[in-house]
Amino acid sequence: MRVFNRCPNTILQVLQVPYESSYWYQKALITSELEDIFANAPRSPTDIASARVLDAYARATGKAPSGTAEQQGSKKRVPGPEDDCPICYENMHGAAETTLTFCDTCGNGLHTECFQQWAVTARQKGQQVSCVFCRAKWVTSGPAAAAGASRSSEGYINLGSVAGLSHVRDTSSYYHGPRKGKRHLGYQDYDNYY
Repeated sequence: MRVFNRCPNTILQVLQVPYESSYWYQKALITSELEDIFANAPRSPTDIASARVLDAYARATGKAPSGTAEQQGSKKRVPGPEDDCPICYENMHGAAETTLTFCDTCGNGLHTECFQQWAVTARQKGQQVSCVFCRAKWVTSGPAAAAGASRSSEGYINLGSVAGLSHVRDTSSYYHGPRKGKRHLGYQDYDNYY
C-alpha cells in the first residue's frame, strides 16, 4: 500500500480516472490499483517521437527496412490556388513538388530557391534556420540525418541528429558554484594593503 498526498484534480483530469471510481478519493492506493490507473491513463502527447526518429530507431535496431517513414507518407501540404510563397509572394499552386521544399513540422511548402536564400540570410545573421510559417527549427536532411542513428562507444544509440538537435551541449543553465572565477585556496593579491 502506498500513502501519498493526493490531488483529485490530477487523478480526475490528468490521469482521467472516472468520477464514479473509488480511486480518486482514497487516501492510499494498493499496487494493483495504481497499475490499473496508469494502464488506463492516456498517453502524454509530448512523449511521442516523430516518424523520422521512430524510423531511424527501427533501422538502427534492425526492426524495419530503410525508408519506412517516407513510404508511410510525410505530412506535405500541397499548395492550393490561394497559397503564395511567403518569401517571393508568387503563387505556388500547380508548382511541381520537386521545386518546393516542405517543413517537417507543419508540412507547408515554399519554393526551394526562396528557402535557400532564407537559410543563407539566417546563417549570415548568426540565427538558426527556421520554418517561415511555424518558426520551428528547420531539420535538414543532410549527411548526418541521412546516416540515421549513430552508436556510441558505450553502446547507446544517438538519435539527436535525426531529430535535428545540436551536438553541442548547452551549459548555460548549469550551476558552477559560488567560487567560479576565484583562484584555488582563495589566494588573492592585496596590492593596496597597508
